[in-house]
Order: sequence, then C-alpha cells, then structure tokens
Amino acid sequence: MTTMIDIAASHRERIGCSQIAPALGLSQYGTRYQLWQQYTGRAERPDISGYLRVKIGEPMEPVLMPLAAERLGRALRRDRREYLHPDLPLIGHVDYRAERLRGETVRPIVDMKTSLGFGARHRFGEDGTDEVDDGVLLQMQGYLLLTGAQIAYVVALVPGPELKIYTIQADPELHRLIETGIAEFWQCVQSDTPPDPHSEVEARQRWARHTAGKIIEADSALYDDVRELHQIKGQLKALEDAEKAIRDRLIPAIGDADAMSYDGRQILTFRANKDSPKTDWRAVATSLNAPNELIQAHTTSAPGPRVLRLTKEIPA
Repeated sequence: MTTMIDIAASHRERIGCSQIAPALGLSQYGTRYQLWQQYTGRAERPDISGYLRVKIGEPMEPVLMPLAAERLGRALRRDRREYLHPDLPLIGHVDYRAERLRGETVRPIVDMKTSLGFGARHRFGEDGTDEVDDGVLLQMQGYLLLTGAQIAYVVALVPGPELKIYTIQADPELHRLIETGIAEFWQCVQSDTPPDPHSEVEARQRWARHTAGKIIEADSALYDDVRELHQIKGQLKALEDAEKAIRDRLIPAIGDADAMSYDGRQILTFRANKDSPKTDWRAVATSLNAPNELIQAHTTSAPGPRVLRLTKEIPA
C-alpha cells in the first residue's frame, strides 16, 4: 500500500526502516530501551538535523544519481512515496527506484548513503559486494519487505571520496525476523512495558540505581557465570601486572624519544596526544561574580555508574 504522508509525522506512530536494527537490539548506535523511551514519551527523539552529514545528504543525492545510474546500467527515478506494512507499524521511505530489467516484476530499490565520517570503514566493505553493517542490511531488507522488490542497491559515498555500490538480495528469513522483532517491540510500546535487557548497556540504562537491601538468589547458571567471571578477572589481573612490569622497563628506556626502532624498523612510538581544551565553567562563573545561588541553580548531578564487585572468595 502506498500513500503521500508527511514523513516526520508518520515516524511518530510507526517505525521507520532505519530504526529496525535498534528495535531488534542489533544496532551499535542505540538500544531497544532507548528507542522504547522515545516512543513512550520518556525521552526526546534525537535531533540530527544540524549534523553536517545530514545537511549534505539529500543535496548530494542528485549529484550521485547519474553516477550511480551509469554504474548500474539502469535509469533511476526519485521515489517520494511511503510504504506501509499491512499489519505492523512499519514504514519505508525509499530514495530511488531503478528501471526493471527483463524478468524483473518490481523495480529495485536504490538508497543513497553519504558516509564521509571515519565510521564508514566499519559500515561498508569491499565495493561490489553485499558487505554492509547490520543497520544498513536490516534497513534494506525492510524496504524489500515493504515494496516486494528482490534487489536493493546501496550507493555509498565514502572517504576518498569514492563511490561504492552494494547489492542486497531479498531474504525471506530476515523478513520474518524483522516482522517478529517489530511486533514484539511494538507490543512493549503499546503495553508501556520496557523490553527485557539483553546486554549490560541496556540493563544499566533501565536500572541506573540499585534498590538498597534487595538481594536476588542466583540459579546454577548465574552462579557459574559469577565463578567464571571471578576466574577471568584473576587472569586479567595477572596480565595487567605483567604489562605494568614491561612498561616499567620500556618507558624509562625510551626517555624523551618519540619512537623506538629495532634492526632499522620502527617498533613503537611514545608521543603526546593533541591537547583537548577543558573549561572550568564554575571558575568562569565565579570570576564573573555570578552569585553562588545562580551557580547552584544550574548545577545538576546524575547517579554515578553502578560498579560490579565480586567477593574475594567464591564458594565452591
């Protein structure tokens, strides 16, 4: 089903394909809990409109379009429609559609990415492959699910600059995974129930503070995890001690040199990082004779990170 709807408004009630990865707990840029907070009104949606990558993204698309069309050997047409899933609150907004070739019944998807940041090396692999990160892969599979297309092309402008094109084939198994994940996440939104945390990051976001006096009883699996963690931390301590002993020998030997070589080949450097400015705003306010009450009014505190501490001995 297609219709003409305001994109910003539609994203307040439905999940865009770019949000599939966090909704499924598979994004490196945000968690399910953070996304749930946004959809339940507990947190503001991040405003990325001021980012340079966003400002130059859409204006660059017409520039990249003829280059992509030449590489693909297909004419491209801008697609301004909104694609809706018939049963789930999932929507898709596609950049371009490519012309059909013989045997194709649905025009392929073409999505433009202006990924000029250093993170591009982690998002995209070798040109001409399907090597994109999970977020991009799930976004494209979402588009393929909603449109019925069998192919999605990701046209990525990466540092260099270099134009790379990745081909993503429709994967029915991933489509089922997406539908199941979106349904489960949306049920959490509708029932106002936070999703179960599947990682330390999500757990810390959900429970930033502890409940004093509350004790849980570990089952055998959790007890085994504690014992294994205790052993690993002991091994790490031994490795850290060994590392310190080596550094205590190396650093004095280097002195004020900025590098070390062996047999004519450089084996390490020891240089200062670029200084980063740090402003003491309380001192600035004081120097401007700001009253202490004003300073206190604009001083906030947040809970410190919860620290996991093991007892010295674990019963066998």
